[in-house]
Amino acid sequence: MSHVNATLLLVDDDAMNRDALARRLTRSGYKVLRADGGVAALRMIRQNRIDAVLHDVMMPGLSGLD
Repeated sequence: MSHVNATLLLVDDDAMNRDALARRLTRSGYKVLRADGGVAALRMIRQNRIDAVLHDVMMPGLSGLD
């Protein structure tokens, strides 16, 4: 799959981590959506076509493992 039109969802409770990775991936040609936790990520997955999810494992509430 070509990444030119791929949409990635970044999920991390640390805003600095989300922003740094999003900037790098955007420069590489990905469309990047961001969520600050598991609940928000699930909502975004229901509302958008997501090709891949990159998530933190240790987050408060609904973790990346959940």
